[in-house]
Amino acid sequence: MDPIVNRKFTVSAPGRVCLFGEHQDYLGMPSIVMAVNLRCRIEIEERADRRVVWTSPKLGEEYYGEYDLDFLEDSVVDDLQDHKLAALILARDRGLLPKKGWNATIESDVPFQAGCSSSSALLVAWIASMQRLSGNITSRIELANQAFEAEVTYFNAPGGNMDQIACAVGGTLRVDPNATDGYVELQDPSFDFILGDSNVPKDTIGILSRCKFDRLNILESHGGDWDEIDISRLNQTDVGLVKGTIRNRDIERIAASKLGRVEIDNILGPLMSEHHGILRDVLDISTPRIELMCDAALSNGAIGAKIFGSGGGGCMLAMIERIKGFQDHETIAKVKSSIEAIDGTMAYHVVSEHGVSWGDETVNPVIILAAGASSRMKKVTGVDEVTAQELISRPKAMLRVGRKNTPFLDLLIRRIKSEGSNCVIVVIGENDTFTKEYFNANPIEGFDIRYAVQTTPSNRTKPLGTAQAVQISLAENKDLHSHSIVVCNGDNMPPKGSFSEIFKFDCAMLAYDSANLGMPNDRVSAFAVVRMSDDGSLEEIVEKPDANQIPNFIQDDGVLRVSMNIFKLPFSEFTQAVANCPMSKRNELELPIAIGIWNSENLGAMRAIPFSGEFLDLTHPSDFEFVLNKLQ
Repeated sequence: MDPIVNRKFTVSAPGRVCLFGEHQDYLGMPSIVMAVNLRCRIEIEERADRRVVWTSPKLGEEYYGEYDLDFLEDSVVDDLQDHKLAALILARDRGLLPKKGWNATIESDVPFQAGCSSSSALLVAWIASMQRLSGNITSRIELANQAFEAEVTYFNAPGGNMDQIACAVGGTLRVDPNATDGYVELQDPSFDFILGDSNVPKDTIGILSRCKFDRLNILESHGGDWDEIDISRLNQTDVGLVKGTIRNRDIERIAASKLGRVEIDNILGPLMSEHHGILRDVLDISTPRIELMCDAALSNGAIGAKIFGSGGGGCMLAMIERIKGFQDHETIAKVKSSIEAIDGTMAYHVVSEHGVSWGDETVNPVIILAAGASSRMKKVTGVDEVTAQELISRPKAMLRVGRKNTPFLDLLIRRIKSEGSNCVIVVIGENDTFTKEYFNANPIEGFDIRYAVQTTPSNRTKPLGTAQAVQISLAENKDLHSHSIVVCNGDNMPPKGSFSEIFKFDCAMLAYDSANLGMPNDRVSAFAVVRMSDDGSLEEIVEKPDANQIPNFIQDDGVLRVSMNIFKLPFSEFTQAVANCPMSKRNELELPIAIGIWNSENLGAMRAIPFSGEFLDLTHPSDFEFVLNKLQ
């Protein structure tokens, strides 16, 4: 029986940085690498014929190619190392080619020809797409081995397998040829990093050849053990190469033992800078622009900086300490802007990222609170009979709006999808017979809709509150433990861009300008007001303030900012926050109160993102008529 395949999907693989052990993997020494949140994605759509057509629209019309699965050698061009074609030929020789061709649309965030393994990320994703189409999905390390064969072995090229392993396996790894499968998983670093792209193409082959073969010749000519080489028999240049190689090896060993720990006397930053000095002065791979970028980062709060990749151009990396385990947003912004101030450069805040995805990874998960009792809606008066029936017969989030009578929740989920998520957990009430049935009948392609049911205790008339709803959702979706989770209300439609903005941060909330919500002024007292500190973090949040409290929350710019219940926290932090939530004056476990208590214990950790725009809100019956008219 033919394997079941998805006819349309997206595969992806991350780029990578080398933290320690640069230019060591091909010497048989370990290197510490980290996959980063800059990814290469390939949209795949199966064809009816045997042709494979690839394009990369963002790079330009010239980035285009075709292969015929029955005549692959006809596509070989002299002196062109086509890794995608090599992967196809190797798969054919193993009997693992898909039976039909496909269209492949390539889009990548990974800096090109810059030392971030853009070619390996592309190749890993390319092979993953073939595996999914053929039904022959392997382990991540086997995928890495196939990519190494197609990129390096097939062309007898210099280089080790560090790039392919990092892009396929993901996370933070010590790539070690003596380890089982060639790597050891490390705890993610307790630091943040800024990746700076000099936008100067690097000389991969030339520098790799020099750095690799010059040192291998020294090693092989003097006994094969770096520590036993008699440096008195070497010329001055070779002495520097031997001493630099040994010191870089030792730096990597120290870093491997300390990475992921939080220590008072942190030596990893200085070690990173020392590593860079050897790469610059001994291996001669740095450039004047890279030096300016490293100096700028160190002068603005970074504790270490280094070039990475083969060198002669490409990228650098700056290390930034965290404060009590949380991101130092002020220093991150200063370091990033200082690098970008250098002519021609670009900079990115990068963190550890998961490895290859065959098209089924969860991205930016969101909890939607849609289990409210909607008691106000049930008491509606003064509307026509059809509207009244709609209001009393459906959950509030499932009220139909717009020209096509689409449930409000459907529109909200599609907004969330369009701004970068592929997974929501919808919290529904125990008597909700509409929501799951509707989305089962009207699925959103490529989107994972999960459900959590919030029941009403026997001694209450409504559920315990939003904090408990989040607690239930987290407890039932522990597979998301490595993610940061966004929470929003199911009866609000935020302004466009709200979700894409908060998705950029691990720990944040949206702080809206109350004057631009498009709601009556007296409604503000129903929301939580927020105070932001000068560094952009959340200073205080108060749920449903008294009228005399509100003036105290007006910012220096004259803006009163409010929360609309859109928060984001790492899974474990969110779990802790809602577990410690006390009952409010309204006898509910309210999410803003849980956030407020957590924030008071972790001041400076949560980013408050200023935002402005009109909300569509379904809190009151009159809101329904307003939203209905707005969406006509």
